[in-house]
Amino acid sequence: MQPLSPLVRKESIAPNIELLRRSGWSVANISGRYCVAWRGPDEVVFEWRGDGWHRVGGRSSTAE
Repeated sequence: MQPLSPLVRKESIAPNIELLRRSGWSVANISGRYCVAWRGPDEVVFEWRGDGWHRVGGRSSTAE
């Protein structure tokens, strides 16, 4: 059976962990395009979107 349209494979750039490390983040865990990192009291989840890391969630123990 022939597919109706060919599968398109986009070139994806692998997540660059060094960009986080250079910004002072310590990388705890990486899963695909997601990364958990911390800096001081902050623990953050980042997502790699090809143009860089984007914060998608996190927590801080700093009282405001």
